[in-house]
Amino acid sequence: MNKKDQAELKKHFTQSDDLMTVRRISTTFIDSEKQMRCHSVRSYPEIPDEELFCLYQSLAKVLKGTLGKSLIEYPFPNEMYEEDKSQNLLWNTLEKGLDDEEQLQKLIDHISANMDYALPYALFIAECVYTVFEKNKFGEKNKYDSREYRFLIGAVCPVESRVDGLIYDEENNSIVRKTEFDRVVADSPTDGFLFPTFTGRGPDVNHVMYYTKNPKNPNVSVVEEVFGCHYTLSALEEKETFRAVLDKAVGEELNLNVIASVNEKIQDYAKSFKDEPEPPVVSDIMMRDILMDSGVTQERAEAAQQLYRETVDGNYFAASNLTDSRTTLSSSGVTVSISGDASDKITTRMIDGRKFLMISLDDPEVTVNGFQMKIQ
Repeated sequence: MNKKDQAELKKHFTQSDDLMTVRRISTTFIDSEKQMRCHSVRSYPEIPDEELFCLYQSLAKVLKGTLGKSLIEYPFPNEMYEEDKSQNLLWNTLEKGLDDEEQLQKLIDHISANMDYALPYALFIAECVYTVFEKNKFGEKNKYDSREYRFLIGAVCPVESRVDGLIYDEENNSIVRKTEFDRVVADSPTDGFLFPTFTGRGPDVNHVMYYTKNPKNPNVSVVEEVFGCHYTLSALEEKETFRAVLDKAVGEELNLNVIASVNEKIQDYAKSFKDEPEPPVVSDIMMRDILMDSGVTQERAEAAQQLYRETVDGNYFAASNLTDSRTTLSSSGVTVSISGDASDKITTRMIDGRKFLMISLDDPEVTVNGFQMKIQ
């Protein structure tokens, strides 16, 4: 599933779209003890408009993540199609429909039993159909040639119990402290899924799309225990691993100029693919070449290439996960943040045995905490 496929599906997942039909929606409340407290399955016309709007909001957010960061596609291992395994459960639920209570209950039980979750949560699962029209080489739709893409989309929304302080008591015409708890379902899911994936404008039942609200700290249990897939590194973990490889292999040659140059070259590479459907990755050969172009010796660059190849084992990191929009220098009690186009204004110097950070002030106007600074 690439950016083009995602954009098409996201565009049509609205209440007003004629090509997208939400047949049924399952809503379930799971408490902190993993027990199902309430459950219902309703067809689209049965759901009040106000509630339907909220459900659409939550489910649509699952499709709005960034591929490779908050949206990650996972292949199912072959054994996951065995009886009552994740792929088998999802496929049978899709084939039988959400009105098959026995099959749906198996899927819900599987999710609730295997997902680690600290809070009570609401689990929304929608059974949907998108009518896909064939297009010619000019991108024009053929209204006489279409097929159906049937899919399940799920969202996990935390439920918080709280007392919201003071309220107006209309009956007694007074302002009093609220004493009753409300269980509020968040409209932003922390986790979600799409099955099957929408790949090449059609279904791919051998993959599942996992959504996480927090790419820096995804819920690994959803990937490994619920879906039975092999977890891959998050965007933050890719960046940290990449840094560790450079730090170990390049060593003392990893100076300010090299770091800034590597960041800039990978950014330029990522930008050159911004209109491509597949996000670009940094191969081991590319890493070596970028390092050498940035002033690293061939020996150190090839050492980094070898270590990177062994670390990723063929799963190269996305270029967009490895860069920073700003260069940040930190030392004890001092942090300097520099925008990408100003990194050439910073140099380091060794003077009388002490390390200095030198900032070229080409602009005569310099402010500190909003004050105009006078340079003596």
